[in-house]
Amino acid sequence: MVTFRFHQYQVVGRALPTETDVHPKIYRMKLWATNEVRAKSKFWYFLRKLKKVKKSNGQMLAINEIFEEKSYQDQELWNFAAIPKPNWVS
Repeated sequence: MVTFRFHQYQVVGRALPTETDVHPKIYRMKLWATNEVRAKSKFWYFLRKLKKVKKSNGQMLAINEIFEEKSYQDQELWNFAAIPKPNWVS
């Protein structure tokens, strides 16, 4: 049986407090990554693109792995496909 490489992480972070913004906004993201280090890296990548907060001016508050109640390994999966057949007469 093949193990699933990716895990889901919840990452919480914010910009560092400054004199003008004592209580900066807190951002939370749910990310898929192979390990915790890559989840942190993806968090800072997206936060930099979306909210203009860089890692050097930011603070990581929490990182948690999210576990599902039932994993895909416990369930029997079925794949179905519908293939349309053209009804042409040449």
